[in-house]
Amino acid sequence: MITITKASAEDYAEIHQMILDFATFQKTPEKVSITLEDMKANIDDFKSLIIRDGEQAVGFATYYFGFSSWSGRHLFLDDLYLETDYRRQGLGERIMDTLETIANDHKCKSMRWLVSKWNDPAIAFYKKRGAEIDQTELTCMLKLS
Repeated sequence: MITITKASAEDYAEIHQMILDFATFQKTPEKVSITLEDMKANIDDFKSLIIRDGEQAVGFATYYFGFSSWSGRHLFLDDLYLETDYRRQGLGERIMDTLETIANDHKCKSMRWLVSKWNDPAIAFYKKRGAEIDQTELTCMLKLS
């Protein structure tokens, strides 16, 4: 039976491994710098869902809350990952429904996330849910020491 629950610190080792797997899928494993210790040290900020098939972890979604000067409070979906064998089975819909419920419970005005330009299946999935894909802005990041 597939379950989707809020993750606890006990789930972090499995989530960390899936983060590494996801980065490999994205062809950017060198970009992962977070450690299991970082995740545990930031337990108040590290919000995650874990997807299990019985006892086996098969996916995760990480998110956080933000505030936009233009539109107010939002839930930002940082990562959504399912192992290959669990894709195209309706689990993405269930995960997004769960995140929408969390966003509504926290009085968010919107949900936001990034999607890789090359990931056509994900883009189609998000559009099917009614998401607007904005081509106007570029993602910027300044690494701090």
